[in-house]
Amino acid sequence: MKVSSREMVLIWITGFVALAGVTYLLVDPQLKEWNSLDTKKQESARQVANLKRLISQAPKWDSKLAEQKKKLPTHPQGKDVTTDLQILIERLAKANGLNLISREAGKETLRGNMYEVSVNCKWDGKLESLTRFLFDLQKEDVILDVSELIISPNEKKVLRGGFVVYCSYSRVPSAGVDKKIETKGPKNDVLSQ
Repeated sequence: MKVSSREMVLIWITGFVALAGVTYLLVDPQLKEWNSLDTKKQESARQVANLKRLISQAPKWDSKLAEQKKKLPTHPQGKDVTTDLQILIERLAKANGLNLISREAGKETLRGNMYEVSVNCKWDGKLESLTRFLFDLQKEDVILDVSELIISPNEKKVLRGGFVVYCSYSRVPSAGVDKKIETKGPKNDVLSQ
């Protein structure tokens, strides 16, 4: 059987199209994967650049953190500070004409090297009093932070609601807690035994 030149051209074209189709089926998933990897590479490069920028800013943030830590009040280990914090909140509320109906302190929690106590307060008063109270809390700097502020109107143009104040502070070990009592005097003294 003799193949004509026209049939030979058709065989070559058919073979070329079949080879191109098989190549496309094999190469297309690889091209998509390469594009995906290139996108991931570019995103990783952006993240590395951002991280390098943040790392270069570390001294600036460390100094700001040190300034903020200096503003934190310090209390000795074991001292209950919830009463002092509640008195501070009550004093600020009274100074601004805000009536605190109740104050309930939560448990002390350790956050890194800082301690935090939440005080849940119920209140009533005018909007102006609440605004001045919140402003005075902000002036306390890093010590006090208001969260979960709830406001509801009343018939007498007096607002009611509640809020949670988070109080931050640090602790220092109290001196002499682990030391034994030293006394001078005769050995039969009751304190020296």
